[in-house]
Amino acid sequence: MKFELAAFAAGVAIVLSLLQSEPAQLASTPPPRGPFGLSLVTTTDGKPVAHEGFATSEDCALCHERQVEEFDGSLHSVSHHDPVYRAFAELARKEAGEEVYAYCSGCHAPASVVSGLVPGTAEAELPDNVKAGVQCDICHQVDSLSPSPWGEPGNANFALAPGKVKATLRAAIQANPGHEGREAGFLAKSEFCATCHTVIHPTNGLRIEHTYDEWKRSVYAEHGIQCQDCHMRSVADAIEVARTLKPVKVLGTTSGMSAQEREIHPHWFVGGNVETARLSGSEPHAAEAEARLKSAAELTLAVQAAKAGGELAFEVAVTNVGAGHSLPTSLTELREMWVHVRVLDAAGKLLYEDGALDAQGELAKAALRFGSELLDAQGKPTFRPWLGVSFGRKRLIAPKGTERETLRTTLPKELEGELTLEARLLYRIAPPHVLHEVMGEQAFVPRIVEMASARQGVTVSR
Repeated sequence: MKFELAAFAAGVAIVLSLLQSEPAQLASTPPPRGPFGLSLVTTTDGKPVAHEGFATSEDCALCHERQVEEFDGSLHSVSHHDPVYRAFAELARKEAGEEVYAYCSGCHAPASVVSGLVPGTAEAELPDNVKAGVQCDICHQVDSLSPSPWGEPGNANFALAPGKVKATLRAAIQANPGHEGREAGFLAKSEFCATCHTVIHPTNGLRIEHTYDEWKRSVYAEHGIQCQDCHMRSVADAIEVARTLKPVKVLGTTSGMSAQEREIHPHWFVGGNVETARLSGSEPHAAEAEARLKSAAELTLAVQAAKAGGELAFEVAVTNVGAGHSLPTSLTELREMWVHVRVLDAAGKLLYEDGALDAQGELAKAALRFGSELLDAQGKPTFRPWLGVSFGRKRLIAPKGTERETLRTTLPKELEGELTLEARLLYRIAPPHVLHEVMGEQAFVPRIVEMASARQGVTVSR
């Protein structure tokens, strides 16, 4: 399907400017269909497979206790059950139809699609192992990555092959009654993660989520640092990787039958979602996510002018020091990252503020914020990915990059003493009004995490 400018005349100027500044935003060719619909997920022969071929993490824990203990509580482990995802998926099913719902399921519950159960099966009737989402037996039963017409992975472009031969990084594994192994080097490559962390609109080609592209153009990719080197590891290891741009080796055992330690791959799968305690019940994952957010950025202040009765001008600079992709990333039209600034006089009186929340907990559009604005065919902002045709505002901080902005205010003539400047970089997964609209009675107040802060005294001239 060709990209029809006439279909959204109200957004023409926005789309053209984005095409000039971000040529990778729109796919150059229409997204293809897979044998199971809009998602590219498939099997080795393109035919449905029995859902019984997919085990759950509980089955794997019999031998791989460490990996399952690390994995349980990650958002991968609840990819189909996560209440936020479920609310969005059901809204997509209602507004865009079963085919779009199945497209989402291609990444959130791949077994449901390749077994032929989705679309067409009621949620309550899906088998438990299918509703388990992205369990061990999804990644470790991928046979290969399918070619992509965009020159990058995306939209679940992988082929599943359920059976007793599991995809591993080593073809030769210890003999055991559970399974055999076949070498699959892609398990340790960013291209594997990108199969689901690059999301391209299934009908109009808009790149909605492009974390892989952000990484590919970064210094991390230049040094061979993969997604797995940070997100499968502990935060402490991820911080070291960001500092040195070198992978951290972790020693341990691969299974309960292993006789000696060797290099292993932890299975934490932690990002920036501090709501994991609420969504998956895992306090450890929530704590890791918070620590990861707090290690991702640095914030600095630089005063340019401060005169009583005149102008106070100061620069706020935010640097992405710890993420191998942009800040924020993923669904940037939902994620909110902003700077809350306050200026206080010597007595503690508030003279200036930017980035404060209103009585409903919402952020003013004029605030110093990072993220994007998704636009529908009429050029209106939308948080429904299936309605998106272009991006309006988009401000992200590239890996190792810095975004700067100068804020200004007029100081009182009678001002005396030293001023105090305070700045806090804050983050939450979505605005409250979006969660309320999508989740209804299940909506919750999103947690706000302080990622970084800065404080500076200022002497005012007269």
